[in-house]
Amino acid sequence: MWSAISKIFSKSANRSSIEEDKEENRMDRGDDRRSDMDTLDAYDTRQAKQRASVKWLLAKAFNNKVPENLREPFYRDHENQEHLKPQIVGTLANAEIYCLALGNIYSDPNYHSLNHWSILQTLARKGVYVTEPSDGSQLTETTLIQTNPLRMSAHMAVIEAVMTLYAKEVVTSDRVLAAVNRFNHDRISVLSNPDNYEQNLLLWVSHACAALRKRMEQEADSGMSNGGGEGDRLQVPDLPVIKDFKDLCDGVALASLISFYCAEELSWKKIRVSYLPTVSESLHNLGLVQAFCYRCLPVSIFHLMPEDITYMRGSMKQNLIVFLADLFNILEIHPVKCVRYPGMDKISNGKTVLLLFCIGGFLFVTLILSPPVVYSVLYVFFLNICKSITIFSLLWLSFSLLFANVVTVCNW
Repeated sequence: MWSAISKIFSKSANRSSIEEDKEENRMDRGDDRRSDMDTLDAYDTRQAKQRASVKWLLAKAFNNKVPENLREPFYRDHENQEHLKPQIVGTLANAEIYCLALGNIYSDPNYHSLNHWSILQTLARKGVYVTEPSDGSQLTETTLIQTNPLRMSAHMAVIEAVMTLYAKEVVTSDRVLAAVNRFNHDRISVLSNPDNYEQNLLLWVSHACAALRKRMEQEADSGMSNGGGEGDRLQVPDLPVIKDFKDLCDGVALASLISFYCAEELSWKKIRVSYLPTVSESLHNLGLVQAFCYRCLPVSIFHLMPEDITYMRGSMKQNLIVFLADLFNILEIHPVKCVRYPGMDKISNGKTVLLLFCIGGFLFVTLILSPPVVYSVLYVFFLNICKSITIFSLLWLSFSLLFANVVTVCNW
């Protein structure tokens, strides 16, 4: 009897131990899966950062005219593994790409003959100190010249330092003050922290979004005054307050910034704003930003992917900062053609009228003294010049040409 009871207990104990072993194995496999997912996620983030950083450095090194074979810096081998192209590996190892980038940033050819150590010293003199590589290796000339294997973590530290230098040189306090005071009714005399280029960028984006909000309200009110009722009033979305770079992950502020400067290219009505933005809404807004950069800008500055900003990790912050610095450069310092400041349309129309008045006077005098053959050549020439001018301008030009033609025929 006791032997039977002991057998029953031993069987139950064995079963419980087996169940515990199975459960432990499940937990181990779950931990393995989680660790694999974490490793894959870290790998994808690392690859995304390397791609965005190298593409930005190439753009600066080649002055935004990157050779076609280097526009995608990575290639895949037969095992579907990504590797940096050999040409880029060579320019990183011999410091040529850093020299070209610094030379273009400062428009100074004296930077074209530096080695890695001289570049690090140059960055230090500018107030930018290179952090230690993420893999714990020493940042030395010997480490940076290696090619097999390439010490990518060491080069990423140098690239980040060059990014910081570029942002500091572009986003200066006086430029940000001039930009903010131009579209802000409450003028700012001095910035709270003028040497902090990150806060200056956030201040610029925040004030631009606030100015866009006022414009949106004016458009909504003008829609009502033009015969629309209260029900026809445009719904003005509440743009989020920008306090940190994480507030840019939904793409609302970035799209609003572009809409403020280039309303004809990106209407604020296309931006999706919600209290709790979804991933699809964020990707939609960032897709608008990406499409604007590809379609309207003469150079490529969007080196990230929309997903890189939506799922932004701390390591991608510097890439977002240099993208904002590039935006500041093309919207404020060297504005592209699609940029429209408040009151800029009136100025441009006045210049167009003055230009056409001068052209009309020139044609009037020239065509009186010229035979019809010369008149025909000048007619085609000035029409080609004025292809991009407004309809009003073309009517003015046509009237001038018609009047000059009548006078010419009468004299002839």
